[in-house]
Amino acid sequence: MSTLESLAAVCAAAGLPYAPEWLPPLQKLAGLLAAGQVRSNLVGDASEAGLLGHVREALTVAAATLEVLGRPPQNALDVGAGAGLEALTLAIIWPQTRVVAVEPRKLRAAFIAETAEALGLRNLEVIAKSLHSAGLRQAFQLANARAVWPVPEWPERARSILAPQGVVAIHAFGPAATLGERLDTPGWQLQATRDVPGEKPYAVALVQLA
Repeated sequence: MSTLESLAAVCAAAGLPYAPEWLPPLQKLAGLLAAGQVRSNLVGDASEAGLLGHVREALTVAAATLEVLGRPPQNALDVGAGAGLEALTLAIIWPQTRVVAVEPRKLRAAFIAETAEALGLRNLEVIAKSLHSAGLRQAFQLANARAVWPVPEWPERARSILAPQGVVAIHAFGPAATLGERLDTPGWQLQATRDVPGEKPYAVALVQLA
């Protein structure tokens, strides 16, 4: 069953966090995404199954972050956020976390902002710029980017905005064990790897400054 109704079972099987109160806003997000896709090409797959894939990946990042930090981050950053599906998911599950979505494409950034308002997510901020021009000075405990830069490049780009003991989330195609082998990056220490549940082999890794 590739719908949000299956999320509880998926999370239980994969050891991901889940709370029943997350389901209604995620279902509302599905409707907003479908409506937004009619106006603009926001994502490749705007179906509920497509959204579920992004939600699973965001929850995998969340699980790994809780494993390493022991608590939700105070500030979380999602760079190249696209339609904001992962940033919106993190804002839903971590209401006390300030989530910043950086997305330079205006239509996508506008969709994130409008959707956050519709969902009542006052903890989500949208910056319609690139990371380079965003001028971020805050220290983030979690910096996330999916399919934006090559695997070894992203941590160095995040270095200047990372809080002490903060973590950088890296996404890649393939199993978690393989991703760990690809992260032999000087100055960074691998802290966690997790497979993203689903039919396709995706994985998430967290690294910290050594």
